[in-house]
Amino acid sequence: MKLSELEKGQRAMIESVNLDADLKKRFSSMGLSPGIILRVCRRTFGNDSLHVKIECAACLALSKAEASHIEVTPIGKGLGFGRGWQHGQEKFCCDREDCQMK
Repeated sequence: MKLSELEKGQRAMIESVNLDADLKKRFSSMGLSPGIILRVCRRTFGNDSLHVKIECAACLALSKAEASHIEVTPIGKGLGFGRGWQHGQEKFCCDREDCQMK
């Protein structure tokens, strides 16, 4: 599934970023790399871009075209994200009390 297909509030883990090397490096520097857990915070009017929250730290705005290059696996709402949670390649390390991803 592509990141661009997720609904508001839906969580997912990034599986791959399918872009050329320069853009892949730029996305990685923003925290968009395989294994990262994110949540779609909102979608803009017209559904042409979305805001995602990464590991309770960064909040990014991506165009639908950019998000369509990111493959994700949706995560069920029942999965808890306690502080310092880490499982396999999935990364979620948070000590902030105001974390919106818990």
